[in-house]
Amino acid sequence: MALMILTEEKCFEIAIQIVSQHNKEDLLVTFQETLKKIFPTCQLTYHDVTNNVLTENSPDDTRLLEHCIVSKKTLFSEENNIFIFPIVSLGKINGLVSLKEKALSKYVYLLEQLIALFNNQQLLLDNNNHDALTGLMNRHSFEDRIANIINAFQRRDNENTPQYCFAILDIDFFKRVNDDFGHLYGDEVLILFANIMENTFRHDDMLFRYGGEEFAVLLRDIELNTAVTVLNRFKKMVAQYDFPQVNSITVSIGVTEISAGISRVDLISQADQALYFSKGNGRNQVNSYEELILLEKLTTQSATVDDIEIF
Repeated sequence: MALMILTEEKCFEIAIQIVSQHNKEDLLVTFQETLKKIFPTCQLTYHDVTNNVLTENSPDDTRLLEHCIVSKKTLFSEENNIFIFPIVSLGKINGLVSLKEKALSKYVYLLEQLIALFNNQQLLLDNNNHDALTGLMNRHSFEDRIANIINAFQRRDNENTPQYCFAILDIDFFKRVNDDFGHLYGDEVLILFANIMENTFRHDDMLFRYGGEEFAVLLRDIELNTAVTVLNRFKKMVAQYDFPQVNSITVSIGVTEISAGISRVDLISQADQALYFSKGNGRNQVNSYEELILLEKLTTQSATVDDIEIF
């Protein structure tokens, strides 16, 4: 194996590159590129657990990968010359990285040190970007993702830009839950509500707790009509769920498309107007801004920060 000569200066440079990453996607890419530089002849693979790619491997490799998923621990097999470690975020495995190369046993300690550095940075990003109660992404992450998507629409050809829809979700009469049952049950409702979100929406969709009982979803590669169908399915699942002590809750939702040229403030305003229409016309329903405009139940207006109360 043509191992890179790791001087003290080179190790410091690698560490700086890893801890300088401020989002998890860039962190993973940087880490994989670092491994390829250190082990240039290795077979390096990222396994997206959510897409069932484990079936593409040899039976022996698949068995080791599945064992790594169950144990949530780094695994080294000298017999198979393979080193596997899980990408764990907030207690859940998002993927696996496998490194396959002859004589890999000589470098296990080095790999463990690199993984520890990667995991520490990922934990820091998790703490900064996720809501402590529900585990969903927080307001800071929301602002970053919205800005990145809107910028992408401005920079790229519309035909090559994924279609996004943006929805605001608000638990109906949540204050009554806290008043009638106490904040511990209120927190449990929020946690279970977030779990239903994770079980309903796709891996590529982005889920946020914006604050209090208010949540947001960025749905990727989806048309507005389909987004409304998905959100109605989620609304139904919430209404049918038996929340401990509280029994049942409902949710009101407003959704809109992300279109070229739209500003962050206008985007939030459109979804917000659709949400407040849902809440003001019976609650426990999904409405899209575009449909409400078409039916002349809302009027088009460009919002400013002073015009709207965001969430």
